[in-house]
Amino acid sequence: MTEKSVTLISFLGILVILTIVFIIFRSTRKSPKKPGDDSASSMILTSMEEQNLHSVSVKRMDGGFDLALDEEGNWILSDVSFGLDANKVKRVTQALASIESKKIIGKELDESRLGEFGLDSPVARIAVADKVGNLEVVEVGNKSPVGVQRYARREGSYDVVFLPTAISEIVFMNGDDFRDRSLPMPNLDEIEKLEFRRDGKEFHMASNSKPDPYIASISDYVVKKPWQGKYYLDEGNLQMRIREEAPLPTEALTYLDNENPENPKFGLMGEKTDMLYLSDSNGIVLHLILGNSDDEGNRYARLGDRYEPLFKLRESELGFLDTSPFYLTSKFVFLGSIKRVARIEIESNEESWTLTRIERGESEEIKDDLFLINDLEIAFERFSSIFQNLIGISREGQIQEERIRLEPEITMTISNVKIDVNPLLIRYWSYDEVYYQVGMDAEEPEFLVGHYQVQKLINHLRALSSSRALD
Repeated sequence: MTEKSVTLISFLGILVILTIVFIIFRSTRKSPKKPGDDSASSMILTSMEEQNLHSVSVKRMDGGFDLALDEEGNWILSDVSFGLDANKVKRVTQALASIESKKIIGKELDESRLGEFGLDSPVARIAVADKVGNLEVVEVGNKSPVGVQRYARREGSYDVVFLPTAISEIVFMNGDDFRDRSLPMPNLDEIEKLEFRRDGKEFHMASNSKPDPYIASISDYVVKKPWQGKYYLDEGNLQMRIREEAPLPTEALTYLDNENPENPKFGLMGEKTDMLYLSDSNGIVLHLILGNSDDEGNRYARLGDRYEPLFKLRESELGFLDTSPFYLTSKFVFLGSIKRVARIEIESNEESWTLTRIERGESEEIKDDLFLINDLEIAFERFSSIFQNLIGISREGQIQEERIRLEPEITMTISNVKIDVNPLLIRYWSYDEVYYQVGMDAEEPEFLVGHYQVQKLINHLRALSSSRALD
């Protein structure tokens, strides 16, 4: 073996030995402990049974709150005159009664290190007490330089943890945050009365106390303003509008306790202010008086049926006041039951038709009745078809400008089966080339009906009369 071969073998041997030593060293060396490995676990900061709670409080230099149970077991805030939001109170008391930390930052730290976390002079103290006097206190320090969580510790402890974000938010609440801002809310399924005014224009609706002699139930409500006549409410449009399209406000944005509602700058006094009045059959009333804008997208408001501080509402929540009265008014000119009609007289220029129904047989078997047009008998199906045309005529808009009216072009007189019910008179005057003005009884016309609707009925009558004349 040459000298070079011996040297090479020796070098390879030394290299193998070094490799083995390195592998052994790597396998036996402990990994350095990362800071905060203890943080994998959490810590219980407060642990009180909810049913045993007596008080919860947060104290800060700039505020806080102190909730306690009164003798009747109700949560109260001292020195406040407003009602509390029960749901918010329950959420906060439950959360503070049982606080579990996020990760542990350090255990049994030296007292001198508390200043690193703002715990030598805490920004807030959470105190939770039960009914027998046990007290648990949590001190809250600075916010972490990375993230939004705050440092905390139990009073007297040197274990530092992260406080849950939800608890950090509660720590910065004040007494006014518990205020019940909800507005009275009548039951929309049991509305008794609705009124609103916007820019001087009013809408009034009330329960219909008089039965309609021509139909059992068209609507439970009548519209009293802005119309002069009696018109029924379109209940479907009202419910869609008030529930889906423009729901009413349910809570105040903020209260202005120290302001005088009579101050002219708020615009809350006077008979022409915007308003909304809604009541239900159980006596619950929402009566809003609406004043000026604050130029920030809100309006000043007060409750008209009680003396409470004025408040603000978002203008975006007041869209219901822009509802057109016509949209909420039933569109049918006449809607009745064929069983309650005895005669219909229709006149159009030189033409006239008299439709007569004479009861015979059982009152419920209407097909057994005698039906006539100009004293000529017709089948029930033909009479019914004309009647459907009649009740299908609907209002298409309100009159925007007064027009001179002479004699009506078309009149319809509808007589009830009960002789003590006055006949109903419907009159049509020309408005323009597209519309008729339509008026009920002696009332002035307020709405428009398209020519095509009325002419459809007239053409049907002409066709039926011609066919009967040829029979």
